[in-house]
Amino acid sequence: IGTAIMAGIVTVIYSSFFTASRNVDQAEELRDTTDLARTLIAKLSNDIANAYVNPGMNAPAVTTIFYGKKVQPATGDEKNRYDELYLTALTNWRRPDSQQTDLLEVGYYFKEKTDGSGYVMMRREKRELSKDSPALEGGVEYAMTDRVESLQLRYKSGTSWSDEWNNKSALPSAVEITLLLDDGSAYITQVDVGR
Repeated sequence: IGTAIMAGIVTVIYSSFFTASRNVDQAEELRDTTDLARTLIAKLSNDIANAYVNPGMNAPAVTTIFYGKKVQPATGDEKNRYDELYLTALTNWRRPDSQQTDLLEVGYYFKEKTDGSGYVMMRREKRELSKDSPALEGGVEYAMTDRVESLQLRYKSGTSWSDEWNNKSALPSAVEITLLLDDGSAYITQVDVGR
């Protein structure tokens, strides 16, 4: 009888530890996902909020830009989009002795994985802007994450919203960011531009 009681107690204790361990793992996974989403949205939001376009700088070559493009995979599935955004922003971190300006050209886009199993979110930075280096060319690119299932961007002009932006002389008043991660979690925010 004593052995049976002891076995029951050990089973209950083991079950409690197993459940607690599983709950801790789930909480850590949720925290990691939330941290990733927060980091991606903060990076995008900072660049968008500090966007800068000056038509006077764009003659004859284009130097300052704000260009958003709706991109859907070949399946045409509206819920999974991999939108692209290219802009110049006043977010360049530079050394005090550098000849660089505060302007930075930034691009967010996706590249298909080599094995074809999904997409990797990329970021491109070009720190030296000049008329000799056209927009959307040059710079350094790096992978941000492969956990994004969808990135949808919408642009506000007046009271209407559109899925693309290609006005060379003006910025949208706001950008809506909808981010969907591979665990199914969705994050939506709206960023005022140039304010």
